[in-house]
Amino acid sequence: MRELKKFIATGVFGYLNIDLRFNQDLTFLYGLNGSGKTTALKLMMALLEPSLPPLLAIPFNSAEIHGEDHEFGSVTVKANKSRDTLTLQCSVVNSGPFTLSMANITAEEALEAFAVEFKQHPVYESLTKISSPIFLGIDRRLRVPVNRERFRPARSARQLAIEYERERSSQDPMFDPGLSEVAFIVEDFIRSMRRRQLFADDRFRKTILLDAFSYIAPEHGLSFEPDEQAFRDLASKREAIVQAFARLDLEEEVERKSTEFFHKLEELASRARELMRQPMLKERRDDELSKALMTWFVNQPQLERIDRLFKAATTYQEDLGKITRPLDGFLEITNKFFAQTGKTVLLRAGEIQIEMAGKRRSLGALSSGERQILIMLAHLSLNQRLKRDGVFVVDEPELSLHMAWQDMFVDAIQTANPKLQLILATHSPAIIGGRDNLCVPVASE
Repeated sequence: MRELKKFIATGVFGYLNIDLRFNQDLTFLYGLNGSGKTTALKLMMALLEPSLPPLLAIPFNSAEIHGEDHEFGSVTVKANKSRDTLTLQCSVVNSGPFTLSMANITAEEALEAFAVEFKQHPVYESLTKISSPIFLGIDRRLRVPVNRERFRPARSARQLAIEYERERSSQDPMFDPGLSEVAFIVEDFIRSMRRRQLFADDRFRKTILLDAFSYIAPEHGLSFEPDEQAFRDLASKREAIVQAFARLDLEEEVERKSTEFFHKLEELASRARELMRQPMLKERRDDELSKALMTWFVNQPQLERIDRLFKAATTYQEDLGKITRPLDGFLEITNKFFAQTGKTVLLRAGEIQIEMAGKRRSLGALSSGERQILIMLAHLSLNQRLKRDGVFVVDEPELSLHMAWQDMFVDAIQTANPKLQLILATHSPAIIGGRDNLCVPVASE
């Protein structure tokens, strides 16, 4: 889902009516305890995922959500519930609603009886094609849209090992599956990043090789005298060229040859300018000056080539910067939080680690608040299976966060993924941060 527009529910718990209209970029949902914030979020997610258990467990008369999807455009999902029947319908399919009869059976029995039928119904199939929001509930488990099985990439040996560890540790009360997901996300991003870097390397190499066949038109014009400013400009570009070649393991050779080339040209230009100023025997001066200027002229195409090489190197470095920017941003934003607790997030050999008191530690050394920040920022910055523009819903983001971190929270999330629509249900003035115009009360009657 690209954007949520509104959510309406009636008869929630028999007495609450909820009518929420969301801002395009950022919405704070506020209200007293019992006003229905958490319930509203649970019903919203149940409609979009879709998920029968909360729709069966939460008492309500009607619930509907309206939004914009990347593929289907305007989408409306509605559920109606009576004492004996639950119906669910979606605007992107023309078939009738899914209907579940609960007459003379409990919600648990209805769920068990209709689970298979529900997953085969067109309404369920249509909803699974719509990307649901990212959701962080008060259980602090981050739920993200999951790709359908046929679109999932092959798992690496490391991923399989982490999966095995996750299964083996699932009964361990100290085990945090969210941290295993971070390991998956970081590894997946780094693998993709390296592929893109290799592609950029190849493109740069090709540009360098093909430049040998560049045709220079006669009208292009060459300088017959040393242009001091142009020479200084070209010399100042040498460092950028050397840095670009460093990734190709040619840094030493390029630095040595470029230093030698520029040193010779600098001597040549200096001697030519000196000859043009010095009063000496005209014949001798003209002969030496002519040789110097001819040498300068002969090397002009090489200077032009170096200028083109600089432009190619600049483009190459910009491409590499775009490739690594999400990872660099993730580390920078996360470490702004962790700096206050004396910890640093590091990447070593593609593995995420924590440094504290000069020692490397596993992610298990993190507090609950630190884990929450790390998991959220990893998903928002690096999870390639998430659409860059979408919806992120958080229930009580202030949980486990120090007051200073609450002040930083919204800006950090928006920096990690500036195209997200954020919906935050909160009691915290620090989270809202004076943005009262973006607050939407959870109305109840």
